[in-house]
Amino acid sequence: MTKPSVILLGSKPGAVVALESLVERDWTVVAVVSADQDSHTFIRSETLSQAADRMKVPLYSNQRQLSGLQADYVISYMFRHRVLPQTLTMANKAALNFHAGPLPEFGGWAFYNVAILEGAKEYGCSCHHMDDGFDSGAIVRVRRFPVNSEQETAFSLERRSQQEMIKLWHQVLDMAEAGAPLPCEPQDPSKMRYMDKDTFMALKQIPDGADAETIERVARAFFYPPYELAYLIHNGHRVAVIPKLANTLLGEWLHRDDLDDLRNVSRLCSNGEI
Repeated sequence: MTKPSVILLGSKPGAVVALESLVERDWTVVAVVSADQDSHTFIRSETLSQAADRMKVPLYSNQRQLSGLQADYVISYMFRHRVLPQTLTMANKAALNFHAGPLPEFGGWAFYNVAILEGAKEYGCSCHHMDDGFDSGAIVRVRRFPVNSEQETAFSLERRSQQEMIKLWHQVLDMAEAGAPLPCEPQDPSKMRYMDKDTFMALKQIPDGADAETIERVARAFFYPPYELAYLIHNGHRVAVIPKLANTLLGEWLHRDDLDDLRNVSRLCSNGEI
């Protein structure tokens, strides 16, 4: 049976793994559009552009270069720009988006941070059909998992969510390879929520007079270095706040090699090397 063809738009490590799995599954990758040029420069692993070059997959820097192309699927995987209407028409079967939040309740910028702020008991990731809106298309599948929001930071919840989204990715690829039309369940309008960037950024400010529990919760919700942390306003200045949980974990990470480092110095001394 002939495997499907795809135009993939993406960024971040998850998109690299998504591309690798497409090639391993013998899908025809018609094109890759990478958002690497303005993406997370602090991530030192292979970028989607580099992976496409390595795998000899056609690589484009923007959607306008795709003119005339067609594929069974157009898929956005953590792509950081709006997928243009003309790009959506290039899909013969479906245009899909993989979103790092459970829909319909966590659309737009309502991500890991908001789940922690609201004390969510579960989180998840979604695959949905793309339409003219943002995160508003019919659902293919939502993969949910339990969380203890009091023990999560934005950083830790993002890592868990990205791992779950790879699992969701393979589930959707399996469905696509089976040949039947993908599920297309409209989102419940009464549960849909879309948060824009300005609303999201305003949540980082810890309210004046907040109690210790609130300060810690907001600090955890926005602990994702190197992005701007949650902050207090003190004498007209922003004061970043690191949550106790993250400070403890960071301390453990920073000191993880102390014993080995000292043993190495001792070994070099014993060998007369220093």
